[in-house]
Amino acid sequence: MRKLMVAVFCWVVSTSPVFAKDSCTTVLCMAGMLQGVGVVDGCSGAVKHYFSIIKFNDHGEISLNKTFKARSRFLNQCESNGGWSQKINQKYGRLL
Repeated sequence: MRKLMVAVFCWVVSTSPVFAKDSCTTVLCMAGMLQGVGVVDGCSGAVKHYFSIIKFNDHGEISLNKTFKARSRFLNQCESNGGWSQKINQKYGRLL
């Protein structure tokens, strides 16, 4: 089943243009990362955008909790994420 998911993922990524601020593209690209595929060709912009979402507290310091929540809101904009957004954010949501 995993091989099928990876094959479908690679096919979708290779046949569609990647727009960095598209939450569904980010979910798709990062689901591949979560499964151990790494960042495939055409996904670097989407992954870079996810990690560029950084929030600060009132003192100007990075807030990992606010960053986590903002990244979660972004991924959840993709309504057909199949539960991947929560898994992705659990692993990568607090990384800088």
